Amino acid sequence: MSVFVIIQARSGSSRLPSKVLLPIMKKPVLGWVVDRVSKCKEASIIAVATTLESLDDPVEDLCKSLNISCFRGSEEDVLDRYYGTARFVSAKTGDIIVRITGDCPFIDPDVCDDVIRLLKKTGVDYASNISPPSFPDGLDCEVFTFETLEKAWSEAKLIYEREHVTQYIIKNPELFSSKNLSASEDFSDMRWTIDYPEDYEFLSAVAGRLGCYDFTYDNVLRLLKSEPELMDINTKHERNEGLQISIDNEIGAGL
Repeated sequence: MSVFVIIQARSGSSRLPSKVLLPIMKKPVLGWVVDRVSKCKEASIIAVATTLESLDDPVEDLCKSLNISCFRGSEEDVLDRYYGTARFVSAKTGDIIVRITGDCPFIDPDVCDDVIRLLKKTGVDYASNISPPSFPDGLDCEVFTFETLEKAWSEAKLIYEREHVTQYIIKNPELFSSKNLSASEDFSDMRWTIDYPEDYEFLSAVAGRLGCYDFTYDNVLRLLKSEPELMDINTKHERNEGLQISIDNEIGAGL
């Protein structure tokens, strides 16, 4: 059994273009994500899933410089791109897939390891720390079997189920068994991801205060406890706004 960490990353964000390439302390956001998940003790292979758009040529170039496999697929059908990446890196029946997004530079490898171990220990199809969320937005980790990914890829039909890799899994609990990892308390109102300029300002400020690349989420929590005003920088945006927009658009279209 191998554990494949697949990082979703693209440059074409409408809210903050090329966000995964923006530098934080001179290192691009995607570089942060790759470096931090590479410290996962449970991970075997790391790969990036990006699009065929020319705008994402720099993403592929960055992956080459980091010696990370990069698969390029559909921009809209992210589930197909993700499944294609899994097949590209030779994931197969019996293997485990870890979904991370490329806009989470503070992703914590210990938290990811805990979610992976939760799936291994319980034998469920899908484990995460987002159902419901209690960790800060930006520490999201979803883990599922290759068979679960393949079933979702084969059966998901709705547009938002194709745009968002795990929505078919989450919305069909009768088909997929699941477990959730909870934090010690509810930190879900905190934003440590990057979707807007304010998020970039916040992450840059926190990283600058900590002055290093290798820190835990507890280190960030302690900093924010001592300097709570930092959280005012990006608190106006809600968690998972992009997903909700996709769902609302599909409902509005009567699909």
